[in-house]
Amino acid sequence: MSSIKEQGAPSPGAEDRPDLTVVVPAYNEALRITESLRTMDTYLVARPYSSEILIVDDGSRDKTSEVAREASKGLTTPVRYVGYATNRGKGYALKVGFAAARGARILFTDSDLSTPIEESERLLAKLDEGFEVVIGTRKNADAMIAVHQPKFRELMGKGFTLLVRRLLIEVSDVTCGFKAFEGGAGRELFGLSRVHDWSFDAEILFLAQSHRRRLAEVPVYWEDRAGTKVRMLRDGVMAFLGLLRIRAYALLGRYRAPHPLGEYAELWSTPVPDPDGGRE
Repeated sequence: MSSIKEQGAPSPGAEDRPDLTVVVPAYNEALRITESLRTMDTYLVARPYSSEILIVDDGSRDKTSEVAREASKGLTTPVRYVGYATNRGKGYALKVGFAAARGARILFTDSDLSTPIEESERLLAKLDEGFEVVIGTRKNADAMIAVHQPKFRELMGKGFTLLVRRLLIEVSDVTCGFKAFEGGAGRELFGLSRVHDWSFDAEILFLAQSHRRRLAEVPVYWEDRAGTKVRMLRDGVMAFLGLLRIRAYALLGRYRAPHPLGEYAELWSTPVPDPDGGRE
């Protein structure tokens, strides 16, 4: 196991940089990571650009690593698996993921693929137009919600978005777990990030606005999937407090320099396919 400290890590060379890194934060995902990896691989190998899948293990206590490694053996898309010992929250997992990502573009998606990976084309097309941050939204007339969340969760999400719009930034959907970034912009914004709970999305979007990054919203297909790790009461309170912390950090000038990231390890990776097929 090789330890990596992001703050001193070198940038990948052009030869090591795929066109797209798909970052997948994972916490106790042994039961569904196999299907998700196969689905992403089937889609990505058919694209005209190079890709890698980067799984970030947020201190899982099950066999997520072992299951993912076994599933990755039969895939064409390179898979890298990084992690750390203690569960820190999705925001921290993505901070690590963006630090470790090699892609010229970076997309993050939930491990259950509640937004299908095929929807990435809509977001990437906006990046190609010159936008630097593109977020999937379920709150647009052209969006499609096939399976709704339980009513209480849906109401909490709407309430959280309303608070974000009042306190931080005017967007239609804060918490959709499907967002794409121009690589440099994404690394900068997550490098500055300081909150790791449910409010991390709001922080990243607030930072994007503060740093004048071009932002677009794209309607996406979405369906609720069983097995959420969100604990509504606790996480709802923490998210509200997180919004207040974001506003306080901004007033105190805490976002003027990157926030330190602890050590993480690249636990394993699959080989990058030889584009020449091994020919001399």
